[in-house]
This record gives sequence, structure tokens and C-alpha cells, in this order.
Amino acid sequence: MLQNFDKIGYSELVGILDERNRCSGGIKSIHEVIINSRINDESKVLEIGSNTGFTSINIAYLSKSKVTGIDINETSVAMARKYASRNGLDHLVNFVVSSAENLPFPDELFDLVWASNVTSFISNKTKAVEEYLRVLKVGGTLSLIPIYYTKTPPDHLVDSVSKAIGAEIIIRNKENWKAFVEKGSSELGLSLELYYEKDFQYLDASDKIDEYVEMQISKPHLKKLNKTQLSVLEEKARYFYNLFNENLKYCGFSILLYQKRNEMDEKELFLTKSVVI
Repeated sequence: MLQNFDKIGYSELVGILDERNRCSGGIKSIHEVIINSRINDESKVLEIGSNTGFTSINIAYLSKSKVTGIDINETSVAMARKYASRNGLDHLVNFVVSSAENLPFPDELFDLVWASNVTSFISNKTKAVEEYLRVLKVGGTLSLIPIYYTKTPPDHLVDSVSKAIGAEIIIRNKENWKAFVEKGSSELGLSLELYYEKDFQYLDASDKIDEYVEMQISKPHLKKLNKTQLSVLEEKARYFYNLFNENLKYCGFSILLYQKRNEMDEKELFLTKSVVI
């Protein structure tokens, strides 16, 4: 475990705390993706940026699919493996230390590639998307849950978030993210059919942060740390959670499901929208 906590970023903090780092929407988003991507006990799933294992474990719980989670942080991968073992899912879930820009898997292996919002953390986003699509089967689903800006944030806030996650934040809206992914697939000679799209907004979590921080730093595996180390971790956690909460006031997120195809269908003429009666 890292001892120089003063210099850690958010990704390292997640691993040290063994935080159940969730995708936006948490378990509800996982339910929606499983249902709408049609995965089952014969499916193979890859999660990009699995952190401490929350999404991979719950995909396995709910679908019985065989799931592989990859993350560049060794501490997070170690915690994810313990999480799988505690839940009796070692036979379904495997965690690997790997970069999304160079996936150690053969072409067209997975029925679902789950990338959530991790692409925001990756330096070479174009290469990462290329890798997602390389290992995804034709007919399989690319699941993205991007966080994007619905209002223009102040520059100092964007700079602080970029520093926290260790990657430059580019201000994108939802359509920017869609265009980026779709352009990447087109340049590879592939087609992505967007077949499911649902938008959400965030709630202010200001009144919950202190309690959440206390819960995180009170975990049994941290009792080996001294008071100074715990104090630094607490300060780091409170800083990051307040920073992200402030940033999310300017953001929304979407569940976007793309099907990988060899050929794109013609665009529809008569579009529809859902209505509330």
C-alpha cells in the first residue's frame, strides 16, 4: 500500500480506500445495460477501468456472464480480486492490470465492452476507442456512460478536475462525445449503430459528503495506518468528493449503447420521441 499519501491522485485513492467506485447511475445503470445489450450466461464481457470491481461484480451477479475487468492501478485490481472472492464469483470474474490503449486480448472476443466514463481519464482517447472496437464482436455492444458538460464550467474548476484525475479535461457536450466515438469507428471502416440512448442529471451531494468520507476512512483494512496517514487520506477524500460534486453541477450523463456492425443501415426519415401521458 502506498505510504506517501500527500501525492496521490483520485485513482490511487480509490484503490487505497477500496471504494466501491460506481459508474454514473450505479446499479440502475448496470441493470439497464444488461437488459438492453441482451447479455446472458454465455456472454463474454470486458470492463475498461474496473477500479475496485463494483461494475464487473454486479454484471456477473445479474447476468452470469463471464467478465474481465482491466485497470492500470495495481492496488485497485488487487482489491477487486478480493471483492470477487468475498462474493464467490472467482469463477465468473477476472481482473487484469492493463492499459486500455493496448488491450491484451484477441480481436472480436467480447459480446459487450463496457467503458462507462473511463475514456475521459485516458490520454490517447482515439487509440483507446480503437482498442474497444478491435476486441468487440461484430453484433456486440459498446456501452458508454459519458459524463459531459450541459453548462460551461469555470476554467479553474476544469483545471482542478484535470489535475485530480491525471488527464486533461476537454469541455464536451453529449453530441461531442457521440461524434468522437462515431468518427473513430468510421475511420476504422466500421459502423456503430446507436440503438439505446437515455439522459440523466446529477443531484447535489453536498450534505452527504462528510458522512461518506467518515464511512470510507473507517474501513477495517485502514486500521493499520497511523493517525497522520488517516488524516491525510481523510483530507484527500473530502477534497476530491467536494471537487467532483461541484463539477457535476455543470454536468449530465447518458447511457449510450452502440452495436458494432460491418455495414451501417440507412438513416431513418420519420423519427419519434417518447411522451408522457
